[in-house]
Amino acid sequence: MIKVGFAQGVCKRCNRTLRRRRPADYAVCDCYKCCPNCSPAYTKLMDPCMPDLTPSTYSPIESETALGDTNHPMHIIYRCPVCGYLSAQLPVEVILT
Repeated sequence: MIKVGFAQGVCKRCNRTLRRRRPADYAVCDCYKCCPNCSPAYTKLMDPCMPDLTPSTYSPIESETALGDTNHPMHIIYRCPVCGYLSAQLPVEVILT
């Protein structure tokens, strides 16, 4: 069967509808690059965050202002410049129908 037209699917994390030309079966949502904490959610782009490889950073981050994945600092890949959210989110693969 030949697939023509457009396929669409909804991201489970941000509820964004993604559309791609067929014969695509999957799409990758880029919501992992956006802050889920700022209002409205998933609209503010975060800055890439390179982990500090000193041994002291292997323990959880202890801070009153840090939000997000503070238990696993080596997994943090993005930081929100507005609210300081630390994100370890990975891309979401969306199944298109």
